[in-house]
This record gives sequence, C-alpha cells and structure tokens, in this order.
Amino acid sequence: MTALPRLAEYAPHRIVSDIDLEGHVVPGLTGEFFRRPEDGRTATVGLYRYLGIELFMAWGYVGEEHCRWTAYRRTDGVWGPPHPGCPRVRRSGEQLELDLDGELVALRTAARPGSSTGSGGCAVPPPAVRDSSHTADSGFAPSAGSPRQRVSQPAASTATAASRLT
Repeated sequence: MTALPRLAEYAPHRIVSDIDLEGHVVPGLTGEFFRRPEDGRTATVGLYRYLGIELFMAWGYVGEEHCRWTAYRRTDGVWGPPHPGCPRVRRSGEQLELDLDGELVALRTAARPGSSTGSGGCAVPPPAVRDSSHTADSGFAPSAGSPRQRVSQPAASTATAASRLT
C-alpha cells in the first residue's frame, strides 16, 4: 500500500470547478490540483470537494491515463486507506454514485454536450484541461449538514454517516 500524499510537499497548480466524472459534469464538484517534480517525472495529486466538503483525493503522475491511487475522507474526518486506481463511481439514472468505502453518495450530474461515454471512473478536469492532475493533509473535517445525499450504506456505519450526509 502507498502512503497518502502531503499537500505541503506539492506546489498548487490549478483549481477546476464542475469536474467531469464518467463523462458527466458534476456541478459543485471542484478539484484542487497540485504538482511536484519526482525522479524526472511530475507527481500530481488532486483534492476533490463536493459543495465545499472534501470527498476524496487521487494521485499519480502527469500523463497517466488513470489515477494510481484514491483515498476517501471518512466520517470522522480522517482519510481512509488508499486503494489502487480511480474513484469507484457508477452511473445510476441521472446521478452518479460514488462508493466511499461502503458509503454510497449520490452526486447530481449535468451531461456534457457531445458526451456519450464514460471516462472509466476517473475524476478529470473538463477536456480543455485534461492533464491527469490528481492530495491530502488539508486539515478539513466534515461537519453535520454536509450537502451530500445518502444513497445507501451498511447498517454499522449508519449513525456516523448521518452526521455527514443530508
């Protein structure tokens, strides 16, 4: 397993609003991207917030088609363990379901004009800024009244997630 990247070790690169997931824009999903040189390549991490609440981070290297690692923000404000690859996303009607380690969160989408296929689950900036930028240690802890809509979740985590989702 890999360690979570530390934001303090990266330089800010850009902030992109309304990130594209699975070929659909998610209004309110913002990606804050950071970079640093690493062994002749450019390491990149992205911190993704939905309506201001941290959901996940993804990281890898510039030029890679998909994320190397993804981690989710838990209900207690601590980052969960990283898993290989992109965020776990699936299409469900007019929304996307993001699987945050067993807690499914619904994100409303708006179709990108001319989009007909998904992007394989990666959270990427819109095509005009597609550069595989994908972060941690921001110090933000989720609070009650989060703007996320609960889809479903295991019974064991219902009480803690209730403080995180509306």
